[in-house]
Amino acid sequence: MKTYLSPKIGYLDGDRYQLAILSGCKQIIKHEKELNKLNVFPIPDHDTGSNLKKTLMPLVKKFPRPEPNINLISQEMADLTVQSAFGYSGIIFSQILLGFAAALRTHLRIRPGDLKIVVSNGVHKAYQSVEKPVEGTILSVLRVWSDEVTRICSQANDFVPILEISYQMAMGALTNTPNQLEVLRKNNVVDAGGKAFIYFLEGIHNLIKTGKRARISSDRIYAQEAPLKDRSLAPFCVECCIKAHKLNRKDLIKKLCVIGQDLIFYGAQHFAKFHLNTHNPEKVIACASLFGKISSKKIFSFSSDSSDREKLPFCLVADSTCDLMDDLIEKNPIYFIPIKVQSGNNIYTDRWDLIPEEFYRILNISHSFPKTSQPGLNDFIRRYHHLLIHYRSIISVHVSKALSGTFQTAVQASQSVSPERISVIDGKNVSVGLGLILMEGIKAIEQKKNHEEAVHMIKNAAMNTQIFIGLPTLKYLVKGGRVTKTKGFMAHLLNLNPILSISAEGKLIPVSKARGVKNLEKQVFDLIHQKKQKTVGGLSIAVAHTNAPDIGERISQRIKKDFQLEPVLVMNASPVLGAHAGPRAYGVALHYHSFATSDDTLND
Repeated sequence: MKTYLSPKIGYLDGDRYQLAILSGCKQIIKHEKELNKLNVFPIPDHDTGSNLKKTLMPLVKKFPRPEPNINLISQEMADLTVQSAFGYSGIIFSQILLGFAAALRTHLRIRPGDLKIVVSNGVHKAYQSVEKPVEGTILSVLRVWSDEVTRICSQANDFVPILEISYQMAMGALTNTPNQLEVLRKNNVVDAGGKAFIYFLEGIHNLIKTGKRARISSDRIYAQEAPLKDRSLAPFCVECCIKAHKLNRKDLIKKLCVIGQDLIFYGAQHFAKFHLNTHNPEKVIACASLFGKISSKKIFSFSSDSSDREKLPFCLVADSTCDLMDDLIEKNPIYFIPIKVQSGNNIYTDRWDLIPEEFYRILNISHSFPKTSQPGLNDFIRRYHHLLIHYRSIISVHVSKALSGTFQTAVQASQSVSPERISVIDGKNVSVGLGLILMEGIKAIEQKKNHEEAVHMIKNAAMNTQIFIGLPTLKYLVKGGRVTKTKGFMAHLLNLNPILSISAEGKLIPVSKARGVKNLEKQVFDLIHQKKQKTVGGLSIAVAHTNAPDIGERISQRIKKDFQLEPVLVMNASPVLGAHAGPRAYGVALHYHSFATSDDTLND
């Protein structure tokens, strides 16, 4: 393509728009590692750069292509970015481009005076994409930039001064973010998302000055799923559960993807559940039977235009941070959105090509610390579209939004697909704590509650469920960046073992500590006894361990002895808990059905 932005720019068409957007994206991708280091808000998981790379790389790979009409190309670029969006930062950037595209819908090209409407619409969409906008983040940088673009647009007939002057104002807004947000000031950093947007503007600025596009390396990135296929091509759906002594999940998935489409899959060591669109249900069942004993199967013949009367009631969706027994997954309309796990150059999909037992083996032998990554926006959109063909509505329950951007991604996907038919709930928990909350959804299904009643039961369970996590070491929290090296060293020196919980706001907090591993278990049970005294009704208890079945069994036996209660779940914990807690940690989750006084709160 030979069209380049010149030093004086009087109009922007489709070709020039592509070059500008791509130059900005490439500049962000070039600074992936720096952006990761800056990421301390809203969740200090140091993946802003990585999430933006996953979001923007499909754009870089597909474009530019010849297209002079700015309305067509802006919409196409925005749609692709929405599909590939990862994390808070990825969602915000995708919404900026979506806002641009909406404002450009009636334009073949634009003049400088049109830019203020385009920019303000993009910033408005960015604010809308965040449940509770916080100043001191990328949003503040966007707002200052937009205000300056609006001010200059009425005075300029050239894009160059508009972009250059507004870039300087955005730089000032970024510098001010630590003054607006305490966590940034405390860590002596600027906002990672805001810095990414500055790089975006910098890429455009460099293109204006030199006429050359930035170059980036072709490092391996997360593979994106193929676009959602037209289900009318496959009028049947098979839902099947398989049990085997040692299930070959990888080969099963390969075979299923050949004979069907839009696979939803959940795998465990001896169990798998899948839902697949197909032309030939009998062939799917025959294929599945080669891998183990089919314990249950259903064949749906719904089409995308089925009436609500023909559909089943609501189903439950969770991310794979939720730990739940195989038999509950088999017997109930529960589906999972998998997280990703990266170890070195290898990228795994939880419950597809990785289960907890395999994850802990990798954790022990890997030279690099495994990182978990939330599902992408397109993962949710695909699943929601798929399931709404068979169910009237969806209740989607997820790991605490203070620990992961998964909840916000689910909210964004629900708004894109069908907000009136999808309820997204912040579980304010993780692992078996989330499992106990999902069990209230199962109870609602068994009691034939309607969607609203089920949502109420699940939200109530989320408020009344707490997990206590005993850590034999801080080593893995230090590696994951959740605890400083200094604090980790002091804890090791003093032989201190922390007990963590999740607050009413969903944040991971220390609630106690013990000197030595032996005292750790005693202290965990002391906390459970204190909470138990506040209950006058029922109590459900669940146990998670990080690849330590002996510890899980010992704690289960003690629960039976102390409380005359059988734990409803005893699970090897998901990689999200394991990556931060490390092997031989454990968690005990409590779901209270009632309390001694109305003034008592669960997470006090």
